[in-house]
Amino acid sequence: MASDLGRRIGVAAVGIPLCVAVTLLGGLPFALGLGVLAGVAAWEIGRMLVLSGRNFLPVPAILFAASLPSAVLIGWEGTWIIAIIALLAISGAATLRFRPSQRPFQTGALTAVAGLYVGGLLSFGVALREPVGPPELRELQGTLLFFLPVAVTWLADTAAYFGGKVFGSRKLAPAISPNKTVEGAISCLIAGPVGVLVYAAWILPDLGGQIGLWWLVLLGLLVSGAAIAGDLVESGLKRECGVKDSSNLLPGHGGLLDRMDSLLWSIPVAYFFLSAVI
Repeated sequence: MASDLGRRIGVAAVGIPLCVAVTLLGGLPFALGLGVLAGVAAWEIGRMLVLSGRNFLPVPAILFAASLPSAVLIGWEGTWIIAIIALLAISGAATLRFRPSQRPFQTGALTAVAGLYVGGLLSFGVALREPVGPPELRELQGTLLFFLPVAVTWLADTAAYFGGKVFGSRKLAPAISPNKTVEGAISCLIAGPVGVLVYAAWILPDLGGQIGLWWLVLLGLLVSGAAIAGDLVESGLKRECGVKDSSNLLPGHGGLLDRMDSLLWSIPVAYFFLSAVI
């Protein structure tokens, strides 16, 4: 337990300052930074699929995933155009690259979904940080708004980890992730609203003034619930592919996707919730 906690602290010590610096810059540097994360995560998904015996087109998946956050700066219409072009290009490349017996359509579908999953979901980070969406969201401080689901997710994940270690006895989803417990999930769902309330009170008071106490509590529940779902989805993919980690990119920590699987769900949920409520 102590060594695992030490590894988590080590990742945070490097990742948090870098993430803060790029987010403060905003604009294209921020979108490109998310694009790099998305491209690496797409490669990791492809690696797992290849290890499970499936075919995959890594370069198109990486390019597709990496382009989507920057496309959001243009607008959602431009993002849809890029997605359609990528879908056509990937389908054509898979058809030309693989024989019918190698299931080119399946290959194209897996490649496109991998790119869209990580690149598309991370793109909502740009929508939170930059002036995209309802005018009311644009008035809030972009950097602080982006870090709301990030901070709450980290807090919720930590609460789930310790709650599961101390109180855990009932398995949450044993077929997918045997180490996750119901008690850990409950700890996560409790920490989510607490984290949002503290964040709104001390860091982003404009948000609390706009949506009120109970909407903040609901936001915390949704973000922490989304974090659980994102974690389980990636665990299911690893279980399906027969691997322990998404990659060995971070020695002792697994892969990049292992570190941000919860954020892939919590960031879009926060964006949609705030867009609807505000």
